Amino acid sequence: MGLHFKTRSCFAALLWLALGCLAPATARPLLPPPGLQADGLPALERVQAATRAEAPVLRFLGWHPQRREMLVLASAGGSQQLHRLAEPGARPQPLTGGRERVDSAQWEPQRGEYLVFSRDRGGDEAFRLYRLQPTDSRRDALAEPLALTPDGARVSAFQFLPQGQGLVYVLDPLDGRRSPAPKASVDAEGDEVSESTPSPSAQPSSARSQLFWMDPLRPESARLLGDSVGGRYTDLRVSTAGTVVALHTRQGRSQTLRFDLEAAVPPGGQALGAPGGAELREDDVLLQRQALGGDFRQLVLLRLNSGQRQAVKLPALAGDLEALAVPPPGSAMPLALVHNQAGVSVLRLARPGSEPPLQRMAAELPAGVIQGPQWHPRLPLLAFNHSSASSPGRILSWSQEDAGVQAWSGREAEPEAGVWLPEYAPLRWQSFDGLEISGLHVAPPPQFKGPRPVLISIHGGPSSQARPTHLSGSLRYLVETLGMHLILPNVRGSEGFGQRFLKLDNGRQREDAVRDISALLDLIAARPEMDARRVIVSGGSYGGYMSLAVATRESARIAGSICRVGIANFVSFLENTESYRRDNRRAEYGDERDPDMRAFLQRISPLSRAAAVRKPLFIIHGRNDPRVPYGEATQMVAAVRAAGTPVWFLTAEDEGHSFSRAENRDYLFSATVAFVQQALAAVPPDAEPDAQSVAADADVSSPLTQRSKAGAK
Repeated sequence: MGLHFKTRSCFAALLWLALGCLAPATARPLLPPPGLQADGLPALERVQAATRAEAPVLRFLGWHPQRREMLVLASAGGSQQLHRLAEPGARPQPLTGGRERVDSAQWEPQRGEYLVFSRDRGGDEAFRLYRLQPTDSRRDALAEPLALTPDGARVSAFQFLPQGQGLVYVLDPLDGRRSPAPKASVDAEGDEVSESTPSPSAQPSSARSQLFWMDPLRPESARLLGDSVGGRYTDLRVSTAGTVVALHTRQGRSQTLRFDLEAAVPPGGQALGAPGGAELREDDVLLQRQALGGDFRQLVLLRLNSGQRQAVKLPALAGDLEALAVPPPGSAMPLALVHNQAGVSVLRLARPGSEPPLQRMAAELPAGVIQGPQWHPRLPLLAFNHSSASSPGRILSWSQEDAGVQAWSGREAEPEAGVWLPEYAPLRWQSFDGLEISGLHVAPPPQFKGPRPVLISIHGGPSSQARPTHLSGSLRYLVETLGMHLILPNVRGSEGFGQRFLKLDNGRQREDAVRDISALLDLIAARPEMDARRVIVSGGSYGGYMSLAVATRESARIAGSICRVGIANFVSFLENTESYRRDNRRAEYGDERDPDMRAFLQRISPLSRAAAVRKPLFIIHGRNDPRVPYGEATQMVAAVRAAGTPVWFLTAEDEGHSFSRAENRDYLFSATVAFVQQALAAVPPDAEPDAQSVAADADVSSPLTQRSKAGAK
């Protein structure tokens, strides 16, 4: 049995005495930055990362419409800001500054004399649009941006129209609800427990979504095109002919609507193919990703005049189409398609109707993830972001003329003597119902011998995916310096494995995904190189819920858990998440307004089982989080502490659903390493793991493309 400490003081004393064998040399006492509050954390020392310095990471946003020049995001002054990248390898020129991060940006598409960008405040995701006319590149002063949209509302999408016709944007009014502090009550055995908040009588505000047109040079010109009360506009698109369409979802039903830009036309969208309205050309089409009659997303052509959808004839691939870049009108360039194949992005060039219709890009890239492909509006250049195990991010361009890629920023790490580089291997196991679950495994460097501790890091989403990309600083430190095995599972409900697998965790199947982690613990117990007594479970957002759920179900088999911005109670989460996302989350988790579903959601929520958490817990949350409200963290901390289990609680006044400020991330890095060290050190050397069983048909191999039985090792 693992040790259980009824008091925080006893726990802290024993842990600090137990340190030594796991703790590397550290320096300088570390104090929380002004925006952080550390509750229950001991005095920390700064952990010095042992890895070599990485080149600054830039992220490609788009091409300048006239010049061979990129618009990129890069860190400046501790936050993410806009920069201009004039040529490959050039020093990025800053365009914006300040403490608040920039989220996205687009140049005006004709002459590129100004750009429009979005920015929130303190991580609250209440994005406003700003117009910026950059100063001359020879001057040091930054231009002052002009706000285009009101404060207190969220711009969820915006898109320029062609030929100087302004832009369209979706505006979601915010309700700013936050969970109240949890109330304490006494259960039948006289122990204090925490109740779900708010009370069932609380009425969440209704969603509202609006679609506007605006000339950014005249912000007062904003005109309402569509207004949905109780619904939401998403997937805003503009065709090359200037037709504006958006997906309208209300009461669980979705329909693609097109919107008239004429000032005399009253606000309101029209279904594609419906009689009346402006007549559209036969060639007014959009290309999109959709699972049309199959399990994986493929390339689909949508005819805007009729609403007809048809799959583009291309060779069938067992993997999702995850991104595409359409060449500008009149261009001879091919379509650029990015497919997700076993977690690795594969870039292909497509010319439907030609032979062959689909070709893999000749230039070989390390296994990784490709994002944001985009053709230059006037030049035969394709740009995209690429990250891999050996690079946190590079911007690459491809030219058909030389069929090669050119790096505009970043570098791919070259193997050097004495420098450890992570290597991903596939990991597969059978869950409780026989379903095969997979994940990625990174083994520690070879100098670490014998059974080593394990970190299970669970992705968010739920419909996200663990992929062979660059390890974060804390994950790399835990593997490289502390010698831990890292497992990144793709439990049921993850992206990249088809629509059927994606829906296997919906509604009342939610806990089946938690059982997938229980089966993973069985696999760890069967692996001689892994120490099943010392397993840490970690996750963020939905992964935070998973880490809490595992902490309540499998406390005897783990050493501790880390929850970042996680869901503690599905009912209070659904009632307090921002209204613009509530219906979408109900479709995933269940509708808490139905009494039977409400009772089910209460029963499976980690908050209802907080007393079962018997191992150290670290909870991290930003106060401005609009997705998972801050009250989810406070009620879980109160309930677990009431049961006598120690909790570290780190909160950020100036962050939301993620920690984006450099000083906050630095402190979180050191705190995470310290928590893992202490939780592992608290496991007695002679402790035996409980309730172990061996999973059948588990296999692992070193390259991503090979498989071998785990039992053969």
